[in-house]
Amino acid sequence: MYLGTTKKWGLRVRAHPRGFFPRFRRMRPYGWERARRGVSGWRWLGFNKHPLLVVAVSAAVAAGVAVAFAHLAGDGRVFGHLDNIAPLWFVVCLVAEVIAYGGYVVALRSTARVGGGPRLGLGLAARVVAAGFGAFFAASAAGGFQVDYWAFRRSGASRRDALARVLGLGTLEYAVLAPAALVSALALFFGAGRRPYPALTLPWLLVLPGFAFAVFASSPERSRRWSNVEGKGRIRSLFGHAVSGIAVLRRLVTNPIPHGGLAVLGTSVYWFGEILCLWASLRAFQADVRIPALILAYASGYVVTRRALPAGGVGVAEIALTFALVWLGVPFAPALLGVFSYRIFNFWLALLPALAVGGTMRRIREGMPQADRELARERP
Repeated sequence: MYLGTTKKWGLRVRAHPRGFFPRFRRMRPYGWERARRGVSGWRWLGFNKHPLLVVAVSAAVAAGVAVAFAHLAGDGRVFGHLDNIAPLWFVVCLVAEVIAYGGYVVALRSTARVGGGPRLGLGLAARVVAAGFGAFFAASAAGGFQVDYWAFRRSGASRRDALARVLGLGTLEYAVLAPAALVSALALFFGAGRRPYPALTLPWLLVLPGFAFAVFASSPERSRRWSNVEGKGRIRSLFGHAVSGIAVLRRLVTNPIPHGGLAVLGTSVYWFGEILCLWASLRAFQADVRIPALILAYASGYVVTRRALPAGGVGVAEIALTFALVWLGVPFAPALLGVFSYRIFNFWLALLPALAVGGTMRRIREGMPQADRELARERP
């Protein structure tokens, strides 16, 4: 027998004479839902309205991680490596990031155009990439993928098509990086390194069934049926959107001339520039790392990315990359210095091109609320 309802801490609770747990099972989490929506996207700190706050908090987090890791590595060892810097490698880092930017511009334009999609001008694509790479402070705390969505919508894509192309571009990034990581893992396992590192190498065998599932799920009839998310639940909707992104990837691969091939080439150049920047940063501090180990450490540390998380996953990315390099045989101190040097070029210097496209920044910030509302409609 129920004794009515009451409200407590924003939760509507049915009173029950048998105690707390039956009531708990019948809670309707109105208050928790409001709290979740408030916290999501860091809106509770006003980051979308105050991008400079993102810079301050990001800098504080990065500095805290750097100090903690330097103490863990031993201050003497860290300062000892600072006395033996080879600064010419930093020029290579800068050139590598320019290469990475150019590759992503090509990938973004080609992904927009494949399958009769909207035309994205070269100038707009370059400005969007600059905004997306600097999105943690200049445009949106939600990450660069939201900026890509804005660009596709502005170029004329429908809401669903823009979302599918954003997911397709993200899937393409991993579809290019994962095979390189798999080959590197196999090379290390079969003798290219000092040890086989089974904990880091063998899990990459999952790339093979992953590609097999992508081929299976992206067939035209099946992808059309599975990507329909109307009236579906949360998990089913997430699965449907993932399939729609895989379907865009299939169009890129099956239409290689010219847009599909350019998208794959641009993404490959993007990864080449990023990994080259990391390698040059390590060489600046006399760290010797084999190419398979470098690629595998980068891919293993790329669990989070500045393009997908608020503030670029600052702090987390540095920790993941440093430990991945250490596990693959790079000494702690040069690995730490090399990773933070890499993040200066790949993350913090994004300030400069983003400031150069201030007008695009303003338009993107003005369009972010609409993009948020549209993307929210895709979540049940």
